[in-house]
Amino acid sequence: MNHANLTYLIIEDHLMLASLIEKQINAYEGEGKVIQAKTANEALQFFKKNYVDFVLLDLLLPDMDGITLIPKFKEINCDVKIIVITAETHISTIKKVLKLKIDAYVSKMNKENELIDAVNAVKEGKRFISDNILDLLFNDDVKSETPVEIKEQDFLTKREFEILGYIADEMTTKQIADLLLISRHTVETHKRRMMQKLKVTNTAGLIKVAYEKELLKV
Repeated sequence: MNHANLTYLIIEDHLMLASLIEKQINAYEGEGKVIQAKTANEALQFFKKNYVDFVLLDLLLPDMDGITLIPKFKEINCDVKIIVITAETHISTIKKVLKLKIDAYVSKMNKENELIDAVNAVKEGKRFISDNILDLLFNDDVKSETPVEIKEQDFLTKREFEILGYIADEMTTKQIADLLLISRHTVETHKRRMMQKLKVTNTAGLIKVAYEKELLKV
């Protein structure tokens, strides 16, 4: 890879986070070109007409999920380097993404400079995965070898527990999104998954069942 004047395409619908990522890349790259796209379709339109070296991709987008989008990029340019930057910690989703042969999986919950560590690793021809994601994969392998009684807590990710607590504190979707530097769409996706896991149909039911199962403390 020619390391001079690289083009980075950031696909993130949370503008504050997208700007933060752009600022990090600009500070690191200097002469590189950074483009932002808020939707998958907007990103694809740019990608088809321009050469892109790095795609920095959030998995949860308003018009298409990253698992569907990644092969479309690979089909257009098989040499593109894809770094997923996401709060997604659902183990089945992580495994599906990694099977798509992405170059790096960076957790939004980790230290700020980890994105640059990922970019450096990919430039050197290495694969990069955040430590907390590696821990999830390792723990899942251990669980699959040792059958245990499954509790509701095992179904909720760390991020889901965090969002559940904020919902119980009567924070709005926008307030939670701004606090966690994620999009409102991402918050709603986490909330929808929690309702599916706890078999409820609305927010009131989610909080009620969470207290009944002692996922929240009175």
